[in-house]
Amino acid sequence: MFSKTLVAGLALAMAFAGSASAAQCKFEGDAAAGKTAANACKGCHLFDAGKPSRPTGPNLSAIYGSKAGTVADFKKYSDAMQAAAGKGVTWDDANLAAYIADPKAFLASVNGSEMKHGMMFQLKDEAKVAKVVAYLKALKDCK
Repeated sequence: MFSKTLVAGLALAMAFAGSASAAQCKFEGDAAAGKTAANACKGCHLFDAGKPSRPTGPNLSAIYGSKAGTVADFKKYSDAMQAAAGKGVTWDDANLAAYIADPKAFLASVNGSEMKHGMMFQLKDEAKVAKVVAYLKALKDCK
């Protein structure tokens, strides 16, 4: 019995060993500054791979390069985000920067009109926006 428990425990440890979190990664330069700036987002979002999304927002640990509205365990995407996903919006540098700076304007631009959306936070400081994008990009590559 002990050996089965030990084997099961080791298997779980190995499964989670590949899951990186923001706390485990070392960020430098703009990515490090972006991690600090992204603290303002932690009320609604997580940045830790392997952890479930919060009810208020998706886990952003692997958002860079992904299609909008596709974090699998987040089920409360707004109408506007679902429409953006249907249009194939991908979270690259430009789209993330525009969305972080003004979600309402970004989604209206992508969708052709204003629609209901859930992101009320805006980061107007362009330098901080660029650093948050650098952080999300680095976080995606964090292994």
